Amino acid sequence: MCPPAAARTLTLSVDAEVQCPYCGEWATIFVDPSGGAEQTYVEDCPVCCRPWLVHAHEEEPGGFAVGVARQDGGEA
Repeated sequence: MCPPAAARTLTLSVDAEVQCPYCGEWATIFVDPSGGAEQTYVEDCPVCCRPWLVHAHEEEPGGFAVGVARQDGGEA
């Protein structure tokens, strides 16, 4: 049995392919559009486990430009 309409939630996410600034491997990350048009957060690389500083900017409804940088501020 489905929950009543008021109890249902719909979670949308946008995926983006990014290259780790530490190990150089490509990975898919997911941006939650409900987080706002400008988002900055930390996420670990799924390959080398080092922390990325992720910045996502909504360029159009549901379309995000996503960039990652080293959290330690160093060069890739």
